[in-house]
Amino acid sequence: MAVPFLDLKAQYLQIKDEVKPEIDDVLETCYYVLGPKVKNFEEKFAALCGVKHCVALSSGTAAVHGMIWAADIPAGSGMITPPNTFTATAEGIVFAGHVPVFVDADPVTWNLSPAKTEEFLAGCSSTGKPIDPKTGVEIKGIVGVDLYGQPADYKALQIIADKYGLHLFEDAAQSHDGSRFGQKTGSFGNAASFSFYPGKNMGAYGEGGAITTDSDEIAARMRTLRDHGSEEKYYYNFIGHNYRMSAFQGGVLGVKTKYIHEWNNNRIAAAARYDSLLAGLPVELPKVADDTRHVFHLYALHTPVRDKLREFLASKQIGAGLHYPEPLHTQKAYAYLGYSKGDFPVCEKNAYENMTLPMFPELVEEQQVEVAEAIKVFFEKG
Repeated sequence: MAVPFLDLKAQYLQIKDEVKPEIDDVLETCYYVLGPKVKNFEEKFAALCGVKHCVALSSGTAAVHGMIWAADIPAGSGMITPPNTFTATAEGIVFAGHVPVFVDADPVTWNLSPAKTEEFLAGCSSTGKPIDPKTGVEIKGIVGVDLYGQPADYKALQIIADKYGLHLFEDAAQSHDGSRFGQKTGSFGNAASFSFYPGKNMGAYGEGGAITTDSDEIAARMRTLRDHGSEEKYYYNFIGHNYRMSAFQGGVLGVKTKYIHEWNNNRIAAAARYDSLLAGLPVELPKVADDTRHVFHLYALHTPVRDKLREFLASKQIGAGLHYPEPLHTQKAYAYLGYSKGDFPVCEKNAYENMTLPMFPELVEEQQVEVAEAIKVFFEKG
C-alpha cells in the first residue's frame, strides 16, 4: 500500500462545503485584500491563542520578519536562535536589520536549549552587556522555535530574557493550537509568528502568515508596516512593506480555525500509534516534554542510517521527509557569521539523522501499520 507523506485533499473534502461559500463571497464582493474575511479570521485566531491581537500577513516569512521589525529594536542587534530550523527564522532576523546568533538545541526536544542559552550569555557578558564573540554585536533578543510542533521552554527562556534585558519571540510556524505549562502557543514572549503554508497544521490555500501578541504597540505598528507603512492611504508614517493577507486566505483560515483542535487531536493520536508500532526498533522516537501539547506537525524519528531507510521507504511508495537536512550554521547563506561544522553538535545530529514519517489528521491505523512494517523489514534485512 502506498502511503503519502501528506494528504491535503482529504482535509479539503471534509470542509469544502464550508470553504466554497467563503471563496464565492470574496468573488462576489470583490474585496480581495484584507477586509472582513481577514478581520474575522484575526479575531478567531487571537481567541484561539489567548491573546489580544492577531495581525494577518502574506506569509510565515513575513510574520517572522514582522514580529521582530515591529518591536523596533536598535538596528544591528544580535538575536539568539537555534540553527536547526527553516531558513525563514534566520531570514526574518536579517530582514529586520539584525544578526542571527546561533545557540545549540536541547537533545530531548530539539528546541533551543535554555541551559545553553544561559551558558552562552553568561560567557559573553563580561562587559555588562551580552556581546556576540563572533560578530561583535550586542545581543538584544531570543527567537525560540517550536520545532516539529512542540513548544520550546518559554518559561525558562523568559527568565533568561528578563535577566539580560532581552526581547523574547516565538516562531510558532509548526505549533498552531499547541501549548506548554497550560499556555497556548502564540502567547509567549513579546510576539509570535505563524505560517499558514498549505502543509502546516492549519494551512491556507496558498501563502499566509500572522503575528500574535498582547502588545498594543507591536500590533499597531505591524498593521501599519504590512500596508506600506500607511495608516491612511497615500500617507506614510514608516517605510513599510506589502505584507497584506489575501481575503481568500482569510476566508479559508476562518473556517479552519473551527477544526484545528480536533485535527491536532487526531495527529496526537497518530503519534501515539507510531510510538507503539515502532517501539523496540533501533530508532530514536520523539519525546514530549512534561505539561506540553505537542501537536505533531511532524513526527520525526532519528537514526544514523536515515538516508538508507528513507530510500527503502521510497521503494515501497511510502513518503518520508527531511526537516531539515543541513543546519543553518553550515549553509553558504550564513557563512558570513563565521560558524563551522562541529559548533552545534545537537543541531547537527538532528539535521543528519532526522526523518519525518507520514503525518496528517486523516492518517489511519492501516497506513501507519504499513509504514511501521516497512521500517521493521528494513532493520531485519540489516
